[in-house]
Amino acid sequence: MEKLMHQLCVDRSVKQRFKEDPAGLLARYALSDEERTMVTDFDVAGMQKHGVNPMLTLGFWTENAPNRHPAAYMKALRGAAAAEGQVFSAGLKQ
Repeated sequence: MEKLMHQLCVDRSVKQRFKEDPAGLLARYALSDEERTMVTDFDVAGMQKHGVNPMLTLGFWTENAPNRHPAAYMKALRGAAAAEGQVFSAGLKQ
């Protein structure tokens, strides 16, 4: 999953494929159904709880989310995982 997150941060062709056909792109990676859902739902809190590096979730959000504003990212982090203390801001003030 982290390899995919990294590619979605730095590779324009991967970002474009994700935008045009997320299911087709994700089929190329060995991901569980749960992981695919986290990616397509931009569930960054779930990704971090799953073990994805916070810098990768921030980069993924910043490059690909429909609302790329930092406040939207922080709002996405504030879910059940945040209440459990398992979410990191990757350098953003909370």
